[in-house]
Amino acid sequence: MMKQLLGEVICVSPLRIPETGPLAGVVVVDTTDARGEMCGRLLADLGACVLKIEPIGGVNSRKLGPFDSGDNESLYWAHVGAGKHSISLDFEDATELEKLRNLIKRADIFVESSDLNYMNQLGFGYDSLNKFNDRLIYVSISAFGRTGPKASWPATDFTVESAAGLTTLQGDGDRPPVAVGYPQASFHAGAQAATDAVIALNERASSGKGQHLDVSMQTTMIWTLMHATGFWPMEQCEPPLTGDDRAAEHEFIGKLELGLVNTIECLDGFVLGTLRMGRFGARVFKMAAALAERDDDLDPELRNVDWDELSLQIQPDASEEITELISKAADMVYRVFGRRTKAEILDRAVTYDAQVAPVNSIADLVDRDPQLRSRGFWKKIGGRIHPDTPVKFSRTLSQFSHPAPNLGAHNEVLDGPIAFPSGLPARTALANGLKPSARDRDGLAFSGLKVADFSWVGVGPITAKALADHGATVVHIESASMPDVLRMGRPAKDGIPGLDRGQFFANFNSSKLGLQLNLRTPHGKRIAMELIDWADVVVDSFTSGTMKRLGFDPKEILKSHPDLIWYSTTLRGQTGPHASFGGFGSQGSAIAGLHGLTGWPDRAPAGTWGAYTDFITPRYGVSALTAAIFERRVTGLGQFIDMSQTEAGLQFIGPLLLDYTTNGNMTERSGNSSFYACPNGIYPTSDGTERYIAISCETDEQWVRLVDLIDSDFDLSVFGLADFSSREKRLKHEDTINEIIADWSNKLNGRELELRLIGAGIPASVVQRTSELYSDDQLEHRGFFETLNHALMGPTPYDGHATIFSARKGNSLRGPGPVMGEHTHQVLTEILNFDELEIAEAAVSGAFE
Repeated sequence: MMKQLLGEVICVSPLRIPETGPLAGVVVVDTTDARGEMCGRLLADLGACVLKIEPIGGVNSRKLGPFDSGDNESLYWAHVGAGKHSISLDFEDATELEKLRNLIKRADIFVESSDLNYMNQLGFGYDSLNKFNDRLIYVSISAFGRTGPKASWPATDFTVESAAGLTTLQGDGDRPPVAVGYPQASFHAGAQAATDAVIALNERASSGKGQHLDVSMQTTMIWTLMHATGFWPMEQCEPPLTGDDRAAEHEFIGKLELGLVNTIECLDGFVLGTLRMGRFGARVFKMAAALAERDDDLDPELRNVDWDELSLQIQPDASEEITELISKAADMVYRVFGRRTKAEILDRAVTYDAQVAPVNSIADLVDRDPQLRSRGFWKKIGGRIHPDTPVKFSRTLSQFSHPAPNLGAHNEVLDGPIAFPSGLPARTALANGLKPSARDRDGLAFSGLKVADFSWVGVGPITAKALADHGATVVHIESASMPDVLRMGRPAKDGIPGLDRGQFFANFNSSKLGLQLNLRTPHGKRIAMELIDWADVVVDSFTSGTMKRLGFDPKEILKSHPDLIWYSTTLRGQTGPHASFGGFGSQGSAIAGLHGLTGWPDRAPAGTWGAYTDFITPRYGVSALTAAIFERRVTGLGQFIDMSQTEAGLQFIGPLLLDYTTNGNMTERSGNSSFYACPNGIYPTSDGTERYIAISCETDEQWVRLVDLIDSDFDLSVFGLADFSSREKRLKHEDTINEIIADWSNKLNGRELELRLIGAGIPASVVQRTSELYSDDQLEHRGFFETLNHALMGPTPYDGHATIFSARKGNSLRGPGPVMGEHTHQVLTEILNFDELEIAEAAVSGAFE
C-alpha cells in the first residue's frame, strides 16, 4: 500500500503484532535517536510491539555507516531498527502531535533520548504524559543523566567512555589510551534502559503505577570497569599500570606476563591465554606440554613437571630455579601455539578445558566459527544475514523475525486502534491490570521473589544481584573449599588479600544472603535441592552439564517444578561443539571480536579492559530473566533460559558484522579513529604524568568551533587553506590533524581545557582515572556510589545503579556483599525451616565446608 506523506511517497506495511516472546503484548513508543536505539531493539527481541517514532527526514540512526553498497541503506539502522515498526510524523504539526499523544495513552513504555528539556518543550515530558497515563513507564537516556552539573554537556560515545574511566584502563603504555574499537556507550545505555524498563513493568504489576527512569550513559559505562572502582577506596591507588605508572614495564618471567592473560601470536593471528597462578594456568601448560610432546619438542626439564604445583609459584618473588623453569614453560607455550592456527588451538583448549581463546576477526566469526553455526546464530532477515539474539527461551521464544522498517511504513497506527492477537499473557495483564498491593509503594519490583543463586565470578552474580537490589530474597551459594576466584583477588582491604577482604566479590554480590554449602557432599546436595524447591528462580553460570553432574538436572527439575525459571549463562551457550568450553569475559571478548578490534593497526591488539563481555551479558540476561518473571506472573509457568555470553558481546558490534555479511568489508582495529567523528582522539595535557583529554567532533559545526579555539591560542591559522569542511575530508588528513591538536593540548591544563571545549559546544572529557570518579560532581549529584557497612571491611563504597528509578526511595542497594557463610544459619532456619539437630548433622558431614 502506498501513502502520501507531506509530498513524499512511502510504502506502508501492515502492522504485525509479535505473538511470541515473554513481552508479547507490551507496547513501546520509541522516540530515541542513535543514543538509545538499542533499548527498543532489545525490547522487540523479547516480543514487545515497538513503535519507532521518527521525524519526517528519518531518525539520525538511518544516516550512520556502514552502508549497504547495493542500496546505500544504513547497516547501523539495519541492526538497531530490526523488529521495530516505523511511524514518521511532523513534530511541528499540532495535529500530528495529538495523534502521537493518543498513541502514548495506549502505550506501556515510552523511551526518549532527546536533548535536555526538548520533550518538556514539546509537551511530552514525564509530568505531562503521566497526567493522562499514570501507568506509563517513561525512560530517558542521556549522556550524564537528566539533572546535575553535566546534564547539558555535549558528548559522544567516545567522550562518555573517557568520562566513565574505561578508556584510561586500555591501550599500550607507550601510546595514548584507546577506546574499545567500536562505540559502546550508546549500546550499553540502550540495553540497560531496556533492562530497567522490564524491571519497572514488574514493579507496575504490584503498584499499578508507572514511573520515570533516568538512564546515564556515564554510569552504565562505569559498570564495565570490573574491579577498577574498588582500588581507590580499598588500597588508595589506581589499578596497576593505569595511573602515573601507565608507561612502566609490565612484570615478566621470560615471555610470560604476570597478568591475567597473555596475547600470543599464532599462525593466523593471536590467541589469548590465561597463563596465571593456579589451576587455570596449569591447564594451559598441560595442554601446551601435550602439543610439544606431539611435536617432539618438549624440553627434557619439563617432562616430569607437576603443572599444578608449578603454576602456584607464578609470582614475582619466585626463586631463581623456579623462575627459570617458568620461563622455559612460557617459551614452550609460545612456540607450540606459534605453529598452529587459532582454530587448532581452540579445539585443543576445549578438550583440555584450558582458557585459551582465539582473538577472532569478524571473518572468523562469520565464516569459520562452528559454535555459532551450530546454534543457528546467523539468520537471513530481509535479504541480509544478521546475528541472532543471544537468548534462547525454552517456552516463550525470542522474537527476531523482521528487518528494520522503511521510514513511515506503519503510519496507519496513528489513525486507528492496534489489533492484538488474542491470548497474549502480557496483554491480558496489561489490559485487565493486576490488583495493586495494599502496602505503601516502595518501588521494589521483586518483593517476595525467591532466588537460589549458584553462580560465580561475574555474569551470573551481577544478574542475580539485579533481582536482589530490586527486592528479591537471593541466596548466594558458595563453598570455602572452592571459593569464588574473586574473593581472593584485588582490590582488597588495605591491600591484603583474604577470603572476605575482596571488594571485587563484594561489589558483585551486594543485597544477597550468603550460604556456605559444599555441593559435593550428600547433605550439601540435599540442602541445595531444598533451596531449589523453595525458589522461584535459579541462576547458575557453570559450563554446560555441570549442574547435572552435581545432581541438579534442570530439565528433570523443571518437569516437577513447571513454575520454576532456571537461568543459565555460559561463555558459549548450552549447545554446540564448544558448549563445554569455560572461560571468563576476557576470553568472551576475544571470541566475540571485541578484543581484536581494540588497539593500534601496527601492533598486536591491546584488547578490551578485563572481562568485558561480563558487563554486556547482564544487560541481556537481566532483561530476559525479568521478562520471563513478568510473563510468569500471568501464566504461572517457568522455563529454562540459555544465555551465551559471546553471542551477547556480538550484539555490540552488530553493524560491523552486517558490513561483512552484506558487503564483504572486514573492519580491523584502528586506534581511536572513528566511523562517526573526526577528529576523534586522546590527546596529552600538561597537568601531570600520563594525563589526557578525549575530543570528538561528530559535526562540521563542532569542528569549526574547535579550529577557532586552536587558532585563538596559536594566534595563527594552523590548518592553513586545506579543505577540512567535512568528516570524510578530515579523515584523509587525520594524522596531521591529531598532531596539531596534540601539540596544542599538551600545553594546556586538562580540566581547564575540558571546560573551554564544553563551553564551545565541543564534546570532550578528561580521560578520568578511576580515583577521580569519587570526586566527579555529576556522579556525586546522582549519588552513584553507595557506602555499605561490610562485616569485615567496614564502611565501603559500592557501585550503585546506572538508572535512577523515580519510585525508589533511599539507597538502590539493600546490603553489602556477604562474608563467607554470613547468613548460613539464617537461611537454614528461617527459609528452609531446619532445626538445630539437622544443622548439626549437616555440619558434621562437611556440608558447610
